[in-house]
Amino acid sequence: MSRGKRILSIDIFRGLTIFMMVFVNDLAGVTDIPSWMKHVPAGYDGMTFVDVVFPAFLFIVGMAIPFAVENRLERNPDLFSFWKHVLVRTAGLLILGVYMVNSAEMNRGANLIPHWLWAGSLYVAVVLIWNRYPAVQDRREKGKYMALRAIGFLILAALYFMYRKGPDNALTGMTPSWWGILGLIGWAYLIAIVFYMIAGGRMALFGFLSVLFAALFILLRWEGAGELTWLGWLKGQTGHMSHATLVMAGIFSSLVLARGSIGEQPKVKVLQMALLAIVAALVALLVRPVTGGIAKIGATPAWTFYCIAICIGVYLLIYWLVDILGKRSWASFLKPAGQNPLLTYILPPFYYALAGFSLWPAFFNAGMPGFFRSVLFSLAILWVAGWLTKKGVRLHL
Repeated sequence: MSRGKRILSIDIFRGLTIFMMVFVNDLAGVTDIPSWMKHVPAGYDGMTFVDVVFPAFLFIVGMAIPFAVENRLERNPDLFSFWKHVLVRTAGLLILGVYMVNSAEMNRGANLIPHWLWAGSLYVAVVLIWNRYPAVQDRREKGKYMALRAIGFLILAALYFMYRKGPDNALTGMTPSWWGILGLIGWAYLIAIVFYMIAGGRMALFGFLSVLFAALFILLRWEGAGELTWLGWLKGQTGHMSHATLVMAGIFSSLVLARGSIGEQPKVKVLQMALLAIVAALVALLVRPVTGGIAKIGATPAWTFYCIAICIGVYLLIYWLVDILGKRSWASFLKPAGQNPLLTYILPPFYYALAGFSLWPAFFNAGMPGFFRSVLFSLAILWVAGWLTKKGVRLHL
């Protein structure tokens, strides 16, 4: 791993990805726009740029892992402490994902408090629990920050017991119908980091393990493989395998870039990553007819590998502009999202919970006016995230 200058293109790619996540999530509520601005529906063989946004975040999670692991182990080489951090982070993502999914599934007429108050309180609790408070020595200050976190956990507990969903004649409490975007990221992060640690950070060994993992993923989705009953449980985990494959591709890309200094042999690094993108695209082309086509909802191998190829291509462009040519000013608006991604991600649902779309005239919820309104909304979210970051609200899982 390189111990020199920070690879700024990773931060910028993360910021761009979060910005696009905010944008496409808001755009989903806009009607009368072209189909290429929406997710491809279930049952169709194809993808749009919207279907690449979530994979791009998984890819950038992977790119950050080698640097994060190295920095943490340098500060504290104790592996028990390291794995405790990994498991706590994974659990936090799973909990947030389940709460956010249940917020959307709530029976608003039967819940014990109004939806806007329940969901708004959820995001207040997230800030209280996962804010990165200042490192202080004063016992009173430490106690204050511990009390704030405790209040956050109490709010989560209260929201759990007040929650109701399902039909009025068969109400239930909170259940994980699925893990949510954050939960899926949590599982993919955990799987990928296990393989990274098994490889000991060695690029060749990690690449070999990644190829074996990807091959198993393709085999499990291969339509000619029969039922593979002896792998029945694994067949049910291919969605997680798809997402973990994207994270592992990001890790391998970072290992390529991190050799030597940032400016050392940039053309060689770009060519190596471009070759990886070409191989991923060829794999997608070959497996598409026999593994369910291209489908984000089905997390098919072809979708996974096309997304890897696209993510590498977009990242290489940013890497060349930012780290090699030094052109960075164009990306300054992405800085808040890159530095504070979790806060940026939860700000839109917090707004929707309190205000929804009712503040917007119908004219701004359809067609091109709706498209440009979503662009402006996303830029406004980045501005608010930047302002809150300056005020000391910086979330970290």
